[in-house]
Amino acid sequence: MKREWVLVMAVGCLVVSFFGADFPTDADANQVFLPIAIGEKRYAFLVAGHTYGATGVNNPGVHPPFKSLFPHINSLGLDFGVFTGDIVIHSTASDWDEVEADLDELKMPVHFAVGNHDMTNRDLFVSRYGPTYYGFETHTDLFVVLDSELDECSIVGDQLTFLESTLDSTLAQNVFIFVHKVLWVAEGTPYYVLRDRVNGPKEYDFRSNFWTAIIPMLQELEAQVYVIAGDVGVSWAMSLFYDEYENIRFVASGMGGAEEENFTVFHVRGESVQITAYRLDGQPLKLGAVQAYDLSYYAQP
Repeated sequence: MKREWVLVMAVGCLVVSFFGADFPTDADANQVFLPIAIGEKRYAFLVAGHTYGATGVNNPGVHPPFKSLFPHINSLGLDFGVFTGDIVIHSTASDWDEVEADLDELKMPVHFAVGNHDMTNRDLFVSRYGPTYYGFETHTDLFVVLDSELDECSIVGDQLTFLESTLDSTLAQNVFIFVHKVLWVAEGTPYYVLRDRVNGPKEYDFRSNFWTAIIPMLQELEAQVYVIAGDVGVSWAMSLFYDEYENIRFVASGMGGAEEENFTVFHVRGESVQITAYRLDGQPLKLGAVQAYDLSYYAQP
């Protein structure tokens, strides 16, 4: 089912959902920045990673335990959602059709940050959904979606130029950056101990430019920054991570068979950002709060 561009009215703001339309497939087609009308600064959004589910299983749509919670998610009154990559196991028209059919049951627009599985057919994705990196503003906050699959975990070229210009022009109080790969896991950093706790270490270049090129830009912002990744949640990987580095919060959340597979909800009111993780099995988090799943927790022998 082909979709057209949809403008969705939220509380005091406009949210644009990237569904449908025909787009060029060259590199320049991968960038766009959308300023959106601002409204009262109190809102909430969902983040879900690795939504196709367990590795090797081609579900008809999204991960079934996740889909079973759609009625509860609809009851939360969220403004929008972001799927942080590996939305389909194979990037085929039929798989994307199945995902869209499932998303019709969610009462909010959903944005996509692409994962490696989604990019097995980049041209198909771009023709259906448009740019793989883009930005939008809502409630005076900035949201940036990046493509970690374009240049082997590095943000370079036109995508880096886009990110620089977008950050340079923002006056946002909160900046949320969505990406599939857990890019802060890199050689020469304390986070390198997490290299075997992501879903697919062989898909990573742990020598990316995230710390040399991206972190300095984020440190210069007079804003709270959240870098949110989705390449976690399978049975052998961590399913939740949170840590703070200066003005930056690193968050990773996902699903795919891990005991604590989950999605997260961000409640924003001014500078106050509350993150709640919902386990798909309905049980409470073992450690009680998202913030407990930090570097010191995973660095234990």
